[in-house]
Amino acid sequence: MRGVTDEQVASYHLGYLNCDLPDLDYPKDFLEWADNGKTLDDVFVLPLTTAVGQIKGLQFRHVERTRTGYRDFIPYDQEPVYFGLGQAMPHIWRTGEVFLVEGGFDLFPVQRVYPQVVATLTARLTSQFARLLYRIADTIWFCYDWDDAGRNGVEKFKRSRYSKCFKHHVIPRPGDAPKGAKGRVKDPSELWESWGDDRFGVFLRRQQNP
Repeated sequence: MRGVTDEQVASYHLGYLNCDLPDLDYPKDFLEWADNGKTLDDVFVLPLTTAVGQIKGLQFRHVERTRTGYRDFIPYDQEPVYFGLGQAMPHIWRTGEVFLVEGGFDLFPVQRVYPQVVATLTARLTSQFARLLYRIADTIWFCYDWDDAGRNGVEKFKRSRYSKCFKHHVIPRPGDAPKGAKGRVKDPSELWESWGDDRFGVFLRRQQNP
């Protein structure tokens, strides 16, 4: 229902917790942060990786969609740590392009079309990540949420010194995007839920080849 295939569950090592932590040797700061798992009730677990695929952080998102928000545990800041970064790297090297989305569930329908996709967790391309991308890519496709935060994130990048280092494009919200109870869809995940794989894939491919 959230647009994730069995293959993606395995490839991205998705998990589930409901307060009871598996029997592992946890860092003390994680146990304090999670209150020994008590704060992690009925959540999906999204591992966050470095460019070489090392898991250096975790994101927890509620299974029940009415419980909004998410929690990130990222104690490691020596290099970029994002959802899908390790999985995307071979494809970024191959194509010289990267697609950026905000949330983890925005990543999955895009990944089935363009595997060089990374979820930056917020609508922000940090200078640290931009420096990494500069070594391996020349084109950035922004597929951030179609709301104020997403637009502001792209505009901030355009004003930064890194904007001159890349060709960059913004995936627009389609003019015929469906409307729901809260107005037009706000992100790629919601658009996929309305359109499905085939129409969503055609829409993305037409951005590269009208």
